[in-house]
Amino acid sequence: MRYLHCSLVAMVALAFACSAGAAELSDLIASGAEVKKVAGDCKFTEGPAYSPKGFLLFSDIPNSRIVRVDADGAISDFLKPSGAANGLVFDAAGNLYACQGGARRIVKIGAQDGKIEPLCESFDGKPLNSPNDLALDGHGGLYFTDPRYGQDMKIDQTCMGVYYIDAAGKTTRVIDNRERPNGVLVTSDHKTLLVAEPNKRELWSYPISGPGQLGAGKLIFTGDASLDGGGPDGMALDAQGHIYATYKSLVVLKADGGLIGRIPVPEQPANCTFGGPDGKTLYITARTSLYSLSMNVAGAALCTNGPKPSPTVPQVSHQSFRGPARLAQGAKDEAAPKEVKIEDLTLKIPASWKQQPPANKLRLAQFLIPPAEGDEHPTELVISSFPGGGGGIDANLKRWTDQFAADGRKVKITSGKSPQGNYVAHNVTGTYLYSAGGPFAGGKKELRPDHRSISVILTIENKANYFIRLTGTEKAVNAAADALRTSFGGNAKEEKDYEI
Repeated sequence: MRYLHCSLVAMVALAFACSAGAAELSDLIASGAEVKKVAGDCKFTEGPAYSPKGFLLFSDIPNSRIVRVDADGAISDFLKPSGAANGLVFDAAGNLYACQGGARRIVKIGAQDGKIEPLCESFDGKPLNSPNDLALDGHGGLYFTDPRYGQDMKIDQTCMGVYYIDAAGKTTRVIDNRERPNGVLVTSDHKTLLVAEPNKRELWSYPISGPGQLGAGKLIFTGDASLDGGGPDGMALDAQGHIYATYKSLVVLKADGGLIGRIPVPEQPANCTFGGPDGKTLYITARTSLYSLSMNVAGAALCTNGPKPSPTVPQVSHQSFRGPARLAQGAKDEAAPKEVKIEDLTLKIPASWKQQPPANKLRLAQFLIPPAEGDEHPTELVISSFPGGGGGIDANLKRWTDQFAADGRKVKITSGKSPQGNYVAHNVTGTYLYSAGGPFAGGKKELRPDHRSISVILTIENKANYFIRLTGTEKAVNAAADALRTSFGGNAKEEKDYEI
């Protein structure tokens, strides 16, 4: 993973030049922290949201996909096509709420089954403009903005407004006098709605007296034309109530709109959110990339839940979207597998299995497998081949068995035929005796309970023996077992017991 750096010294220097509250900015940012590039090669990034299950999502709008970044840095497509999704937000249960700007609707994606349910597709009998950003309100409802961007500026609604979906799924328009509302936030005490007005570089504050009930708006900050350019776009809140608004840089404000300072980002930011194991990583989507910055302060807590679909909203939409591949545990990868040629061996690898550079010279190839939720250790597929057959089939079968503790170990060995050649499959579950230096290191073993390994020796006649090994937590390997057999053309139902 490649990183870009922006020094803390430069951040603080710029903050001093622009704000009398500069010392507070250095208090918020972790000592020595730098803005780092986490992901790139996108067309336009937006809508970062951190799941309570430990992964980050962000939107790549022109490519109509939601991208997933796991704790180990693995990057994959979470939802594609995404309906040109923009703003995203999670509730504390892991349900995802999304503004599908291209599909012109708000949807909920269930944490358990990945089911996509429309929450709002129209208002007053007319299609929405282009839902942009959204925020849960702590009362089971959510606010969303509905501006319009791009060459087609025609709108079907009477204005570019702000809407509220209550806990039962009913939608009302709550703001109709902003030119083009964009980013939206609800403060942690659920008493204030913050709305970005990028046409005028303004940030507005509205008191909330009840679910969907707003008082008169108050202008609390206007960006500097030279320093801030256009904006604000998306925004985030930390646990202390500070506001992080995306202009030309990341503008940090006090709860009342007072300026604290500006954090430069290598590309112009569009949105931001807090995440990480302790909630103290600030993630920033900026043009073609995703960046991160370590902070001393955590983000605001997630709301417990959001609205339920209203019975009046049709549950079969006018557009069809493929569901998230990995939101629910054990979900199948719906993307077409890719064919990978490794010497004389051909494998059909699921699109979500990410190829990595081999970790050592003994490996011909390796792939990182999507982990099961809550996994601490990675799941990987390793392909190897050794001169002279690697010491023989039986010797390797015994070695793989011994890599698991005898107590509670379960072993099953079978043989079969594939279009590429005959194979033997070794399947073992139990406590994995992981060696940090590799299988031949002979050093101290790390005990990893509830693990599973499926190891295949595939013999391509007159060529070589290829070792195909999938290792990880039992639940992750269980989810990938069928795809492993499919990758080399094996068939578990036709295999016969094999004895050493």
